[in-house]
Formats: sequence, C-alpha cells, structure tokens
Amino acid sequence: MIPDYQKFISFQDKRVIPFFFAVILVVVGFYWKNNDYQLTQHNVWPVSALLAIVLFNFIYDLKAFWAYSCVIGRVDVNVFSEKPCGKLLNVVSRPVIISTLMLWMFWIIATGWLSLPATMYSVLCFYITSSCIVYLVFRWLRPVYIRQVLTSATPGVKYRHLYQYVSVCLFTVTLLNVISVSPLAQQEGFSLREGFLSIRLMVAMLILCTIVLAINLAFARISKRYVFLGRIFLKEIDFFFSKSVPFSRLSSRPLIIRILIVLFILAVWIVAVSTALSLLQWQIRFEWYFLFCFLPCMGYCFLHTWWQYHHEFMMACDMYFRYEAFNKRNL
Repeated sequence: MIPDYQKFISFQDKRVIPFFFAVILVVVGFYWKNNDYQLTQHNVWPVSALLAIVLFNFIYDLKAFWAYSCVIGRVDVNVFSEKPCGKLLNVVSRPVIISTLMLWMFWIIATGWLSLPATMYSVLCFYITSSCIVYLVFRWLRPVYIRQVLTSATPGVKYRHLYQYVSVCLFTVTLLNVISVSPLAQQEGFSLREGFLSIRLMVAMLILCTIVLAINLAFARISKRYVFLGRIFLKEIDFFFSKSVPFSRLSSRPLIIRILIVLFILAVWIVAVSTALSLLQWQIRFEWYFLFCFLPCMGYCFLHTWWQYHHEFMMACDMYFRYEAFNKRNL
C-alpha cells in the first residue's frame, strides 16, 4: 500500500530533523570552537553565510529526490497533480535564490541573538532558532518541488559530466571550510607574525588540514544514488554522465593507503608553500594561506567524491533499467 503524503513526510521528518540539527551543530560548533568558544556581533556575517551554504546543500538535490519518489511511487502525491507553480514561485524556489534570500534572514536572527551578552544561552538559542528556520524552509520547499515535478516540463540536461556536479559540491564545501577556519587567524598557534617557516605554524596547519579533510570525507559518504536516479527521471543527466573513473589504480587502493599518501604529500606541500611564501616575502591573509596549504586535500576530495559518486551513479543506472524492465513486463 502506498502511503499518503502526510504519513510519508511524518515518517521522513523523524530522520530529517535530527540530521539537520546534527549537521548544523557540527558546522556552527566548529566555527564556535575555532573562535575561542564565543560568538559575538562581529561573527554575524560568517555564521549567517555558513547557515546559508548548509541550507543550499540540504535543498540542492531535494527536487531530484522527490522526482525519484514520485516516479517510483513511494508516496501518493496525487493531491499536488493539479496545482502548478507560478513563474515567481519557480524562480524563488531555486536553491541559489532561496539560499541568498535566507542569508539575510539568518543575518537578522544572528544579529538579534548575538547582540545579547556572549553567554552559552544566547549561542544555544541562536543554534536552535536557525536550525528550526532551516527545517521550515525545507518543509515549505517539499510540496513546491513535488508540484514542479508533476506539472512542469523537464528543463533538459543540466550536467553533461560528473565533474561538473562534483565541482559544485567541492565549491560549497570549500566555502564552508574557509569560513569555519577563519577565526583561527586570531589564535597564537596559527599566527603569521612568526613567519611562514615557523615550525609551530606548519605543524598546526598540518593538523588542521587533516581534521578538515576527515570531516569532508565523512560527509562525502552520504548516498546520492536516489538523487542521481531522480535526475535521470528529470532528464537532467544522461547515461554518459560518468563514463570512466580517473586514477582508477589509485581508487582501487585501500582507503588507509590513500590517506597516508595524501598526508605525506600534504606535509611536503605545506613546507614547500611556506618556503615559497617566505622567500617571496608575500603578506597574505590566513584564509589564503590555509587554501594554499589545503590544495592537496582539495584535490583528493575531488577524486574521492568522483569515485564515490561514480559508483552511486552506476547503481542508479542499474535501478533505472530494472524499473524500465519491470514496467515492460507489466504492460
């Protein structure tokens, strides 16, 4: 028996809400920890940007997920079949647009709560309020995307190759990384005043890059097979979306071996970057120094995500062909 929409989303929310709160806790908590366990009005824009990027990541694949759910018949959505969306709603509901608009909402929320004395209670209230706002936006967008799937024409191929999709993911993750580590510039262990060849600075940067890499790889394990299947149904990707795997010999190595190789390259790279910046006598911001040092990790994150998503895409294609074969047998 196919569940109706209300029962389905009630079941889904039992998993979605804890996940949202956990992810926002990690993202905002990491920034809060790097900022010496305090959030003030000076941090309003960074935390607002963090929440807007997190919201973008939550809703970016939401329409594709519901396309999969509608076509497969996981939920009864007939109630939305005669309710097309207007042009303005179609524009506003785009992930980039809604995330940009919500940036200002998060700024208002952060300004209100962080204008209070810098206590644990104001930070906790800000975290709870912003998490609830993220969920409410997600809840509002669900029926909008369902109506678009049921009543709107398919826009055509959106991604012709997997590297385009991976690039979008890596770009948003890089923004999160840079904003999250930016408060460390004020800490003594990451101070650039001692020079780029400071042993303490290079060791601290090695540890920081390793931690950020581990967090990025953990989130990259979130499955995308149903998202890719939904995008196939929407005709946003085709079966030539991912034809090959780059550096296939490296991808076949055990994960621990790959990580050790990356960490060795990272250590050598940090020394090389620090030496070059010291010889050139360049004065750059801490965020740029972190980006330069993190480049090997970014390269590996790109490859690791590509390998992961290629496997997910192959599984999505297999599910699609099984679905088509099942439909033909039932004709």
